[in-house]
Amino acid sequence: MILSEACGKSAPGRGRSPLRQRIDQQRVQLWFQWIQLRSQGATYYALEKQLIGDGFGRNAEGVLSHRHRMARYAQGKHVPRSALIERAELAFPRSRALLEHVYWDIIDPEKDLMTHRPRWLAGLGPETQRVLHRSGSRASEFMVDREKTSRRLLRRLEQLGSFEALAATALLLREAQAEGHESLAYQCAQSFWVILLLIGSTVPFINLLPAMAALAGEALIDHVQHDDEQVEIATAPVRLYEQILRHHCLAREDRGLLDPRWNSWVRYRLQLMRGDYGFDLLFALGLPTRATEALHADPARYLAFQRDAFVRWKALDYITQAEWAKRSFMDDWVAYMGDPEGRWPELSDGPVPLAEPPSDG
Repeated sequence: MILSEACGKSAPGRGRSPLRQRIDQQRVQLWFQWIQLRSQGATYYALEKQLIGDGFGRNAEGVLSHRHRMARYAQGKHVPRSALIERAELAFPRSRALLEHVYWDIIDPEKDLMTHRPRWLAGLGPETQRVLHRSGSRASEFMVDREKTSRRLLRRLEQLGSFEALAATALLLREAQAEGHESLAYQCAQSFWVILLLIGSTVPFINLLPAMAALAGEALIDHVQHDDEQVEIATAPVRLYEQILRHHCLAREDRGLLDPRWNSWVRYRLQLMRGDYGFDLLFALGLPTRATEALHADPARYLAFQRDAFVRWKALDYITQAEWAKRSFMDDWVAYMGDPEGRWPELSDGPVPLAEPPSDG
């Protein structure tokens, strides 16, 4: 076999922007994560023997050697060539779909929306297509028979709780930005955040969740502004939020109150994030934002932002700390909002003063 066919392109940087290099790195890492999971944790050596067996050879001393290519794929340092992608797909079905998913182009701001939108829409799965298009529409009508982007449509995508839905939401966000619809773009960003947390406990995303949040934030989501607040998921403690959701689901499943199937987890996670099981979860799991310079320049509005941000930050205590969990978040929140000095009800060491959380979030 030709070496370049087996090991892929040299570092995905030649002729590519730094952002595209990161996108390629992450999609290759996700591809490899899937392969290793489906192989039941096979070693890099074993996978290389299986997928690039004729790339092994013996040195002058007759010792079998190889080029440790799988370790480089695990780190996303090389984009695999088509021959390797095809062999991997035969051995580990659905790996190719992750590597070549339209999501990776949708979040790339260098990819022109108008040029690529038809291909991106066609690349989404059937369930997502049914949400985005009116019933009975044909593939040839997809561009003219679209459902209008609305909160209702976004919530339907959230209910899918899938990577396909994440990609569709990113596409809707780009459309809203292109049309200058600031509030709609913000709603899309909210749904993107929700779906990201929904898929966070599934494989192979669970192992790359913080990196996915950081990349999507920097590439697309964190460019959204609304009412002088800017979305900020790139630096959010996304792993903490995912752990909170997973803990609630596991605890409920252990008590026999939740079906272990993923659809049940999606429904329950949505209920948690929408506040059905407490306002502390609603506030803590909300879309992270920070104040823009324009908001800083308006003292009254900035103070209101600080107070709301402090509530979101404080809500985590009621979820993660036993001494605060004994108290009623709702009662303490109401008392705090009614206190003209902005003091949070005391626990043991006196009232908690208003303080600006890190990064205004």
